[in-house]
Amino acid sequence: MKVLASLFLALAVLGCASQPREDIFPPDTSADAAACREEARRDPALRDLRRSTFIGFAAQEENLRNEIVTTQRRAYFDCMALRGHTRQGGVERVRR
Repeated sequence: MKVLASLFLALAVLGCASQPREDIFPPDTSADAAACREEARRDPALRDLRRSTFIGFAAQEENLRNEIVTTQRRAYFDCMALRGHTRQGGVERVRR
């Protein structure tokens, strides 16, 4: 019974981690930004990352969530650059 409960909890945590968070993208309401957000959510690299699960290892699950966010942001900004938009600011987000 404990194994089933921990498996359910791990799957629930992974389900929450795979949901795209709006706050990882800049608050831009342009059509290009909306298209790039959608493209970043469908990035094939994300599909591969989401398939690599570390159930039961909290540190590795956190690393996986951070890698998913980093990959989504990179795909978004690459898409925006291809559409001719430059990135604002000069400081990169701190990776933990």
